[in-house]
Amino acid sequence: MNPGLRPPVALVALLAGIGATIIAIFNWRGIPVTGGTFLVATYVGLFLGALYAMYATGLVVVYTTTGVFNFAQGAIGVFAAFLYWELHVNRGWHSILALFVVVGLFAPALGVLLDIVIMRRLRTASLVVQLMVTVAIMVLLLSVVSDIWESGPSRPVPYFFGVSNGIDLGPARLPWHRLIVILLAIAIAITMRYFLRRTRIGTAMRAVVDNRELAALNGARPNVVSSTSWALGSMLGALGGILIAPEFQDLVPTTLNNVVIIAFAAAAFGALRNLPMAVMGAMLIGLLTAHTREWLDFGSDFRFANRSIAPLILLFVVVALPQARLEAGRLAHHLRRHERYTKWWEGLFGCGVIILLAVALSGGWLDFGIWDPGAWGGRELNSANEAMALALIGLSLVPLIGWAGQINFAPLAFAGFGAFVYLKLAGDSGNGYWILLVGLLCAPLGALVALPAARLRGLYLALMTMAFAQAMSLIFFPHSWVMPTLGVGVQFPPLELFGVTFDDRRGFFLLMVSVFAIFVFALVLLRRSRYGRRWMAINDSQAASATLGIPVMWTKVVVYAVSAAMAGTAGVFWATVSGNVDSVQGFDLLIGFNIVLLVAAAGISIPVAGIFLIFIPLFTGLGHRLEDAGNVDFLVTLLDIMTTYGPGMLVLGMVFNPRGAIFEMGRGFSPILPWRSDARAEIAAENAQKREPEIGELGIERPFTPEEVIAIDRRLGILDEVVPKEGYGTARS
Repeated sequence: MNPGLRPPVALVALLAGIGATIIAIFNWRGIPVTGGTFLVATYVGLFLGALYAMYATGLVVVYTTTGVFNFAQGAIGVFAAFLYWELHVNRGWHSILALFVVVGLFAPALGVLLDIVIMRRLRTASLVVQLMVTVAIMVLLLSVVSDIWESGPSRPVPYFFGVSNGIDLGPARLPWHRLIVILLAIAIAITMRYFLRRTRIGTAMRAVVDNRELAALNGARPNVVSSTSWALGSMLGALGGILIAPEFQDLVPTTLNNVVIIAFAAAAFGALRNLPMAVMGAMLIGLLTAHTREWLDFGSDFRFANRSIAPLILLFVVVALPQARLEAGRLAHHLRRHERYTKWWEGLFGCGVIILLAVALSGGWLDFGIWDPGAWGGRELNSANEAMALALIGLSLVPLIGWAGQINFAPLAFAGFGAFVYLKLAGDSGNGYWILLVGLLCAPLGALVALPAARLRGLYLALMTMAFAQAMSLIFFPHSWVMPTLGVGVQFPPLELFGVTFDDRRGFFLLMVSVFAIFVFALVLLRRSRYGRRWMAINDSQAASATLGIPVMWTKVVVYAVSAAMAGTAGVFWATVSGNVDSVQGFDLLIGFNIVLLVAAAGISIPVAGIFLIFIPLFTGLGHRLEDAGNVDFLVTLLDIMTTYGPGMLVLGMVFNPRGAIFEMGRGFSPILPWRSDARAEIAAENAQKREPEIGELGIERPFTPEEVIAIDRRLGILDEVVPKEGYGTARS
């Protein structure tokens, strides 16, 4: 990997400045710039920057003191804002009392609860698991808010001291609420900086994240320190959510949560650890946003461009970052199980089973005794088609995240680009043969994204792909040439392949299942190839891979291209399912989060992980039948809860089972297969190893195995790290 591939920071800043100047010239609104209007835009920008700074401060504090980047920071603010509205507006509590209860009691209690129940178990987990779990917490909190406070009447939150009271600035008035926010953000940033750098508990918090055991030997209490960090982060998130709520006419969970995405850019501006730089980045984003709204007009085609400032800044910051160092794997206290590669005929057999299962379920051939699902109707088939389209998109994450370890939150961006390419190639003909070319044309986009992403690793890579997805959904997809506006007819007519028009919903579902099976079989073959082994090698240890002569950077570029080609192909099916795609909502970042969550919960490294989504129509059909039967409100409610909270709860299960549900199901099922004698031998060896070795035998009645010797030595505290001899496993990297 060549460090010279990183462009100098000054060059990036210069190019960004030139680009911003050109955009401003061509999109100038034409109104005169006066001192009054400039002052108003500036104070609005400072106010927005102060709100972003509160969120960014919480992110930096939690990351600096725990090593976990909290994607749920915004969801905590959303929950706090709704709870504040409930106490202050709906129940008539005084604003100070409601603020104290929410920020001073509820928020720190929630932070401590998250730390005790979940976060402490993630201390040794991989970055993928850490990020997935925090995203799952975000989704769960937003679901809880939507269930408790259902959509309906508007829920405005009043300003502190009213909107009309404040400082007269001439052309406008600065409300006391906004002035308080600006001053409070500055005070919090200064206090947190002093707290982390000058106090004993702050030093202990930073020490614990660097070396938990060494900090404990010097008198620190790691569990107390981590709980304090999460309590502080939750309080800052809650305060930010409450203070920004009056700026919206109605509380909408997703709208409030999107604010924290802007704070991600501010935190990255400070390299996730530098608090003053993070606050400076937040203020810069706020000022640019306010002045852009005041002076520029991007027209209807780029109507969301002023909301794309934060993701664009995040992209520029990430591009300017230094190249990640090659990291060697670390030895662990337990042995790593050697993974068995699926044989080609096993993959072919499994794909056949998938197709037969889809045919049987959709046709109503299966009778479960107490419940006969029957043939799928229109509602079940609609759910099945949507689920399979998402499963195809999720399948593209298997080689990228599951094998190569390259975190990607932009699967829908590549899928949307594939839908756009197909729309331009096939038009309204529905010619399905263009799909093959779509995949080839999407691969260069994946390679283009990989060029800056290949220099990164871990969290910055996740933030970079998230910023790319957000920029695509705000700038590219809403353009009228890319995705025509809704209401002009069917954009994506039924596919025509092999002389057959797939206008029947069941036929289209079975077509997608067949494509899914083909992709799965191709991944099985790819995993057994040297390219698949290379991808898994760079996930284990990039330093070792480079030592063996593997071109790490270009290997990442190739895997990104393959993933983009698969996602782009799947995007055609995703668009065809509805026939008419909303250019904004159809490729929303939160939908992409859910896809990543579902695949991660099932098993991000297993090709068949996404197929469990076909059981969604089963639950949907069962719910409809229960509603029709009547007197089963409890079961209907239970199914609704499973549908709403199931994905998030499955991902939280990764805390205990990082490899996903499908992996454990496969381990339990494989011993009953006649040809899997290796699985039966492995289970027997594990059961024997679990038996406590009896010290009294002393090897007289039977010899101790190497595993038992290691277990006894560790129990006696003799060994900390063990590298077993060849033949008994390899150390975890």
